[in-house]
Amino acid sequence: MNPWIQNVSLIAVKKGEHASTGDNTILIQIVDPMTEFPVPAQKFQEVFQFEFLDVEDDGKTNFGDGHLVDMSEFAITDNQAVALVQILQTAKEKNQNVVVHCHAGICRSGAVCEVGVMMGFADTKVFRSPNLLVKHKMMKILGWTYDSNEPHSVNGIVLPEDWTNDNEKVFILAQARKQFREHEGDI
Repeated sequence: MNPWIQNVSLIAVKKGEHASTGDNTILIQIVDPMTEFPVPAQKFQEVFQFEFLDVEDDGKTNFGDGHLVDMSEFAITDNQAVALVQILQTAKEKNQNVVVHCHAGICRSGAVCEVGVMMGFADTKVFRSPNLLVKHKMMKILGWTYDSNEPHSVNGIVLPEDWTNDNEKVFILAQARKQFREHEGDI
């Protein structure tokens, strides 16, 4: 049986609201720079910590006013992508389960989770919309090809509309999450 990988929110880690960790699960924590790492409610075999923002390929963000702000200095680095890939490869070799969290548990952790699934980890089918910069950097490290124009998706299904700024992103993902939960029977 393949080990599993699950993306969750920062709050879920603090409350222990994720798959049971047992003795064979590692935790990957991703927080915004200068943000405190949460103390997990459950015990993990190993914990790995990263700081980078949820910014995409050009490192620019638009807060909805049309003005782009360059935040690329806070994006995932090549070294961080290498470390994330190495952690997943080692976990796979050791048959370890993986819990990955970021702030909302959707984009940065979703990218790590999606690459993990592509590597052969069992998919826990948690709602995710991968940050494409994180996903593509990790795929590049693995020597895999990718579409640099890949559209945003939810659990592999392309979104019917993409966002053009961070405000739209929040609303589009909130609507997609609601539809996902309705489909899964949560609401």
